[in-house]
Amino acid sequence: MKRLFTILAFILLFSIGCEKDEMKLSEFILGEWDSELTILNPNTPDEAPMYFYANFSKETFDLDFLTYPDKQLAISVEDLAYTINSESNITIDNPMEEGKTVNFDIIWNPNDNKMVWNPTPSNDNPPIMVFIKR
Repeated sequence: MKRLFTILAFILLFSIGCEKDEMKLSEFILGEWDSELTILNPNTPDEAPMYFYANFSKETFDLDFLTYPDKQLAISVEDLAYTINSESNITIDNPMEEGKTVNFDIIWNPNDNKMVWNPTPSNDNPPIMVFIKR
């Protein structure tokens, strides 16, 4: 009986010690990301297809606007701030308007290398963006 108790205690301790910490958005987002084709100013006369490259560090990110279809650099913006509000929401500096921010709901899965950014209703027509991790 004592041996059985020791084995069960060992199994319990081993299973607790091996539990993986759940990944957080603040960890998942770090690194380099390429966007799928994105439409800027959707449903307006200024509608424009564009690609993005984003590089997230712990507090800031750099964002490159790349032309369609050849993915040539059009605009580069560095040291934009971002704030993770929850595991499914982020606020970023607006790369098009200094001093303004944009809020997105993010769909992501720690087992995938993809995240979908959906603008919240309070924004001024930003695009839906899909990023794939490099």
